[in-house]
Amino acid sequence: GGGGGGGGGGRSDNFGKALARFAREDPTFRVHTDAESKETVISGMGELHLQIYVERMRREYGVECDTGQPRVAYRETIARAVDFAYVHRKQTGGAGQFAKVEGELVPLDVDDVGVGADSVQFENAIV
Repeated sequence: GGGGGGGGGGRSDNFGKALARFAREDPTFRVHTDAESKETVISGMGELHLQIYVERMRREYGVECDTGQPRVAYRETIARAVDFAYVHRKQTGGAGQFAKVEGELVPLDVDDVGVGADSVQFENAIV
């Protein structure tokens, strides 16, 4: 999938016309507007498929689009640093099991947050 927004002024009419035509011609090309971000989101059969439609919008309809990953509205986040500790004890007749896990969850700066694996940072330490 991918995201994009239309141009301003009279070109927004062409933006809508182009999207409607592409959706009519190709059942794998889908368009919807995200209610929270107000972005127009297009999805299809992959990145190349969507790039072709964005190029056609520019060439055939004179519409320039800003494209990228759709924005996600995060509902919950860590507001401040918090410590946690857990002790696991299990005695089943043998040597038994024991583990103690301690840690700290710390919010990342908004500028540091990426997408996917880059958006989580783990720091291992044995104390």
